[in-house]
Amino acid sequence: MAYIDAIYDRDNDKIQIAERIDGKRILKDFPAIYEFYYDDPNGKYKSTHRTPVSHVKCKSSTDFYKELKIHNNKKIYESDFNPVFRFLSENYKDVDSPTLHTAFFDIETDFCQERGYAPTSDPFNQITAISLYLNWLDKLICLVIAPSTLTQTEANDIVNGFEEDVILFNTEVEMVEAFFLLIDDADVLSGWNSEAYDIPYQVNRVTKIMNKNATRKFCLWNKLPKKRTFERYGKEQQTYDLVGRIHMDYMQLYQKYTYHEMHSYALDAIAEYELGEHKVPYKGTLDQLYNQDFKKFIEYSLQDTMLLAKLDRKLKFLDLANELAHANTVLIPTTAGSVALIEQAIINEAHERGFVVPNKTKEEIMNTKAAGAYVAYPKKGIHKWIGSIDINSLYPSIIRSLNMAPETIIGQLRPTKTDKYIKDKMTKRKGETQVTFAGAWEGLFSSLEYSEVMGKRSDIEIDVDWDDGKTSKHMASELYDIVFNPASNWALSANGTIFSYENEGIIPGLLERWYAERKVMQKKKRESTTKEDIAFWDKRQLVKKILLNSLYGAILNKHCRFFDKRIGQSTTLTGRAIAQHMDAYVNQCLTGKYKHDGECIVYGDSVTGDSMIRVFEEEDSTIADLYNSISHKVETEHGKEYAIVTDEDTKVLGYNSVDDVAEYNEISYVMRHKTDKQMYKITVEDGKSVTVTEDHSIIIDRDGSIHEITPVELLEDDLIISV
Repeated sequence: MAYIDAIYDRDNDKIQIAERIDGKRILKDFPAIYEFYYDDPNGKYKSTHRTPVSHVKCKSSTDFYKELKIHNNKKIYESDFNPVFRFLSENYKDVDSPTLHTAFFDIETDFCQERGYAPTSDPFNQITAISLYLNWLDKLICLVIAPSTLTQTEANDIVNGFEEDVILFNTEVEMVEAFFLLIDDADVLSGWNSEAYDIPYQVNRVTKIMNKNATRKFCLWNKLPKKRTFERYGKEQQTYDLVGRIHMDYMQLYQKYTYHEMHSYALDAIAEYELGEHKVPYKGTLDQLYNQDFKKFIEYSLQDTMLLAKLDRKLKFLDLANELAHANTVLIPTTAGSVALIEQAIINEAHERGFVVPNKTKEEIMNTKAAGAYVAYPKKGIHKWIGSIDINSLYPSIIRSLNMAPETIIGQLRPTKTDKYIKDKMTKRKGETQVTFAGAWEGLFSSLEYSEVMGKRSDIEIDVDWDDGKTSKHMASELYDIVFNPASNWALSANGTIFSYENEGIIPGLLERWYAERKVMQKKKRESTTKEDIAFWDKRQLVKKILLNSLYGAILNKHCRFFDKRIGQSTTLTGRAIAQHMDAYVNQCLTGKYKHDGECIVYGDSVTGDSMIRVFEEEDSTIADLYNSISHKVETEHGKEYAIVTDEDTKVLGYNSVDDVAEYNEISYVMRHKTDKQMYKITVEDGKSVTVTEDHSIIIDRDGSIHEITPVELLEDDLIISV
């Protein structure tokens, strides 16, 4: 039992579910759940702030709103939940995702000599071809109408020459009806840029040549597609969301789940990059191809759809969205964003712990800007040695280490001086360039108030706004003693926000669980021996990675139920403080100066065996040479190879964290392992080269500006900045 899609029928107080059971789609109706909680000293339930609350459950929406009105003088919890998500979380939690029936599709349209190609809002040109790949049947099909330049016999001869199923139609209506029959058992329709073109064109065209009711065949439950406006490239566009049968634009999936920018998101460019394949080439216009080379036109249509199927076969982004949705009891289209997905994940975690969450605030949140991450300025030039820092999962680790959550906030150092400083920096003066909010924070690694507390200033008074509504004044030195008194069990972020360790926050606990689960899944992937098992565990660990990386951004979005600017800025500023300290420490190791922007540049990533290393009393060598010089070697069952060092004289240059000096240290072993990532060898003009993985970051100077890119984005004229 696994859901595909669901809708809320408000008029009949029902949740309608489309399921896949043993490969068959079944439509079910269930009573909607109407419930909420309210503050009550005698309540049997607990909020996330651990205050007592009572529960109200109703049988209808009418009774539900009556009860809400009765309790409108109290703080209300969970009355504003999405009814579908509420139902899914109570009935489908920990249920495996279904195997989706996906129809990849692409349409071609006619060309009008007087008016040109038709827009999606006014599809005056007929659809000339629809190609589909039905993954549950492993079948590629093209539905097509012959051009007027061919006789029926000539068109039939061309169609009959294809190995694939190519079906010729006399009328567009007949072709559309065949399309509806073919997608009848499809759970998902997916095209390339189909949100902006194929779906709105088809829906509006079917309305034009048939009628509006005919568009219900795109959906389930006899529903009409829902019109929606979206913005892309600064322009408002209209599309339609399907109901029951889901539409997912694969171009949008690609942009969301690939962590690099492409110079073009045209299908041809992405297919070349991912598959080494192309669309069918042709000369002239597509209209000329249709009328002058009907055979190649059909090949072109079939290839477009087959490229989509091959992309998903490799990337499995639809499976990934499916897994994300079911892991967090939301609908598959919800995964296109992050706020609703993460919000529901946090709600599920709170419920798992026996807590209820508050309603979203109704107050308009005006100031949501938070200081961003610290970005070091690289020094141009050729540098021989590399210092490397890698802080594992920085933002999730910060949130966990300081126990950051709305319910764990104790108080906030009022940022009077910091706000004034930022405002003054942003105030444009005559002859000066306007400073942005981000620019105003440049050079700051914490709030000014935090720095005063950490400096134990006895001459500076700071206001503290406590979370219980009270305010007090303290000397900065006094605040240091209060916060860092072991009995307080408190933590202070670089934003000046005070968090309590008394109870683990829901968000830090969720991050800890995701992190631990991902480690287990990665281990299972390494231990897997079949392609199917490797793919299974890889997909699941990737789900956890996406969730870990998405949570910070989601809770800093004002539309999120758990939004709190103090948490967002506490995360970024604490991250800045950590990066500053690490950079300064390494600089001190190598130059003797504790300075984050000193002569030494620190840059983190993995290295290959030909990377240089400094060995005690020997000439500089590569890591591979050092590995090979050691005789005693051991290989683990997971493919990692260790060269065990037995000679006490084998030392490499490292960092002594106790004495804060760079010194030669003994090493226990040198380890190497294979990677399945694609490798790129980068060679510069003087003949020197380095080999890196496909996701390795490269800092370049391109036309006078600094960029961070991956190897595939490197251009011949780029100036590589090494450190």
